[in-house]
Amino acid sequence: MDQRRERNEESTEPLTQSGKISRRAMLAGTVATTAVAVVLPLSNLAYAQTSNPSQDMVAFLLLSEALTGVNRQTLAPEFSADANDILNSDPGVDPINIKNSYFDWINSHAVPSSFTKLLQIAKDNPPRDIIPKVNGSDDATRFLARSIVLLWYLGSWYEPGDLKDAAASPESVRAPITQKVLSAKSYTQGLVWQIVGAHPMGYSNLQFGYWSRDPRDPNSPVDLFSPAKF
Repeated sequence: MDQRRERNEESTEPLTQSGKISRRAMLAGTVATTAVAVVLPLSNLAYAQTSNPSQDMVAFLLLSEALTGVNRQTLAPEFSADANDILNSDPGVDPINIKNSYFDWINSHAVPSSFTKLLQIAKDNPPRDIIPKVNGSDDATRFLARSIVLLWYLGSWYEPGDLKDAAASPESVRAPITQKVLSAKSYTQGLVWQIVGAHPMGYSNLQFGYWSRDPRDPNSPVDLFSPAKF
């Protein structure tokens, strides 16, 4: 009886080529395998999408400048250009840093391959060629570019797929396209306010008493636009 019990207890232990392996070792191996399975895909994804974070941000600003027609110094006030290689420029850090909020949102919510294509277009082409290259891309990439334009101007995110559907059947669109305001900061920093010389309701960075002065002449040039575009 005792011999049968010993044989049964022995048979419950997992075996290797060299004999029995302890439950502690098996548990440690399971934990390690799980950790590798969880961590490696995230690390690889992060590396693939941000192989050079600084250059990716510069490419994003060059892309945004071309798409919006607004000079990069307005999009990133602390931008410092490298005279030898624009991609090695310093995108800078300003108090608001809206560019980082937009970049992170797109990186998290857009199709990764489409965003990667847009950044690569900005890296590989001079400013005048960026828009033609974007227009020659696939639908997902082109409509993501439109979403980026709206994000800069309105501080709101429009799904590229919704924009594509609206463009394909404009007569079927009977209600505003669904959009999401990213944050209070994105709402106040929309380029539309600078262009019209106004400010959003409930917020203003103008000096006290500004309402006593005449508004900016709507026929005067707006210096926030890129000279290369106009």
